[in-house]
Amino acid sequence: MPAQQDTPKLKLAFSGEGFRDGAVPITVVAAKLQALQNLVFHAAAAVKRDSTNRRGLWFNKYRSVAELTFSSAHHSDLVVEAELAPDPVLADAFSVGKQAVDLVFQFGAAVEAGDSSGVDISRDDRNYLLRALEGLMPNTTDQYEVALENCNAQNHPKLKFTPESRIKLRRLAAGSAVTPLEEATLVGELIKIHVDSGEDKITVRSGSREIDCFYPDSFRDQVANLLAGSIVEVTGRATLDDRGEVRKLSEVIDVDTVSMEPLRISRFEYAGRRYQLTTPVSVAVAYNDGLWVYSNESLNLWGYADRREDALRGLHESFDYIYREIAEEADESLDDVAIKLKQKLRELVATQDGGNVAHA
Repeated sequence: MPAQQDTPKLKLAFSGEGFRDGAVPITVVAAKLQALQNLVFHAAAAVKRDSTNRRGLWFNKYRSVAELTFSSAHHSDLVVEAELAPDPVLADAFSVGKQAVDLVFQFGAAVEAGDSSGVDISRDDRNYLLRALEGLMPNTTDQYEVALENCNAQNHPKLKFTPESRIKLRRLAAGSAVTPLEEATLVGELIKIHVDSGEDKITVRSGSREIDCFYPDSFRDQVANLLAGSIVEVTGRATLDDRGEVRKLSEVIDVDTVSMEPLRISRFEYAGRRYQLTTPVSVAVAYNDGLWVYSNESLNLWGYADRREDALRGLHESFDYIYREIAEEADESLDDVAIKLKQKLRELVATQDGGNVAHA
């Protein structure tokens, strides 16, 4: 058996304003642990130069060399530790598993630097690892970060994954060859999923149209985890009809299930002004008539646009406007309804701008 100190021990830490007092939802923990295991399996396949299709339960053949087992957990910011547990009967088990972990950190550091071309793996493996790594990252609207480190390796850089990391990875995955005119983004109901059955595609109902979206093999894991009937956002290379509308996406370059659960926002930022809240604000999410709508009616906050990022930015602008126009206005200039809103806003904001105390 290998020496205990040589055994990779991976530490996955969750932190950020989205998790007040370390309260991390079980669904987030489960999803990120599954994403970590998936990443290590893909790395093991890359180490073995496995060029076979990764369909069905393809990862079963790597369980003996690359499966992680729970080690421990502790709670301040939530930290979960997992160890590599290769089958000791197999001669190369530890070697392959350890190389897979090495590749995870080498590739993750390259992605953080914005260029993964220097990592010696095939193009297909690069795509698989990019998509697997994306699963560890928070969504672009989340307010938390995930950190991954190997406790038993000094040469592995600590990897930090933030919403900005996901944006950077998607740009890297899309590549420089795709121009804006060749890309289109669809939002709609997922009505068909084809995995290991004929053409590799999903079908999205957008308005009155049903649009086929064809995905490459590296998206198989993500597609297999989608649920028919959910709202999805799909970006890809588009084929247009005579009216300039999307007829199909010939190559998917990004796909996300869109959560319609309310967001919990712990801070608002706009135009260099930052408002740290005493308690998170719940923001409703809706998609109507081609527009994303983020709202909190009790605070009269609204943000809407045809892109989620723009709608969320509008929500932050809305808070900044209301705070400056209501919370910082003299009572004599406000009616009774506005005065009540002013009191609510001033109680809600703990610090403002550069960390100054907003109110006594």
